Amino acid sequence: MKAPTTQDNLWVSAGDGQLDRVKELVETGVDVNSQDQFGYTAMHAAVSYGQIDIVKYLLEKGANVNIEDFEKDTPLYVAETVEMAQLLLDHGAEPKRVNEEGLSPAATALEEGWEDVAKLLADITKEVLPTKEEEEEQEQNDQSEALSHVQEENEEEPELSDELSNQMQEIMKRIEEQGGVENEEELRDMVTKMVVDGMRRNLEQNQ
Repeated sequence: MKAPTTQDNLWVSAGDGQLDRVKELVETGVDVNSQDQFGYTAMHAAVSYGQIDIVKYLLEKGANVNIEDFEKDTPLYVAETVEMAQLLLDHGAEPKRVNEEGLSPAATALEEGWEDVAKLLADITKEVLPTKEEEEEQEQNDQSEALSHVQEENEEEPELSDELSNQMQEIMKRIEEQGGVENEEELRDMVTKMVVDGMRRNLEQNQ
């Protein structure tokens, strides 16, 4: 018996671009549409990692171009390039799908920053996608809402430390003047620090 090329399974091999291993598995009986515990398939993996040759091979072997994972994402949802998206479309991929979050492939592509793919798909589906300015405005609103929520939650708690209070005011001012913080991680860290500070002060007061 011929020794296996590697020990990788079909999903890993497809994503890594191991065409020989993928062929080896498929030709020895592994279902090209087999799914892992998340409903993920070899097609999803190959498309996500831009493995064009493997996608073509899987399609030749009967891979379902519209198969859904457990979040109802088809392979088209993870196509990062126009070339990959067009290949799937040419083989029957349906751009008008809606996943578990209510998003289409075009909307998902825009959200992920794959603007060329989003435009390609939206031109087909006739979707009106938000402009970059509208996205930035929504992001600003979300950030302001998050900070406001934290402020409301702390109204009945002991006051924040002077340092955190000043930092919070600085971020609020930046959101108003610049249309959002430069780094969302900064906002999340600030919120976490405020919550922890409030809890600490509350414990100290109750001791």
